[in-house]
Amino acid sequence: MIVEKIFENIIYPKLKDYVEKTSKYNPMLTKKMPQVSKEFPIVPVKLLPVENKYNNLSYGEETYTFGIDIDIYSTDKTIDDNKISKRTICNEVTNTIIDYFKENYHVTIKTELDALNVDSNVHRNNIRITGKLDTKYGLDKLVIYPN
Repeated sequence: MIVEKIFENIIYPKLKDYVEKTSKYNPMLTKKMPQVSKEFPIVPVKLLPVENKYNNLSYGEETYTFGIDIDIYSTDKTIDDNKISKRTICNEVTNTIIDYFKENYHVTIKTELDALNVDSNVHRNNIRITGKLDTKYGLDKLVIYPN
């Protein structure tokens, strides 16, 4: 499907590259959440179910409503003898991800800071990205509207 291809080939690789290079805490972006991880911060990114709408217009426009769910997990870290809190690390990575989407796409961004997490030693933030992909301009020109 179109949205999956765009997510796999454009959105996720560029997001991964941007966040891993820009964030000062070296987060690891992944498409699958490992059962056990010793490397933090870890950022699982998941494409949510896609809704397809066929419009009966003369040019055959199709729109796809999609969502991306991003969790940011972090533990306390010591860098150069300075202890950095898990909340500070999570918030910095969260802001880096939000900056990426603000600069590159027209999407709706919902952020949940201090999200509930089973493990009290690991802090969690959640970002939900939603948008509508419009295909009337073809796939060469990526047009995404806020949802």
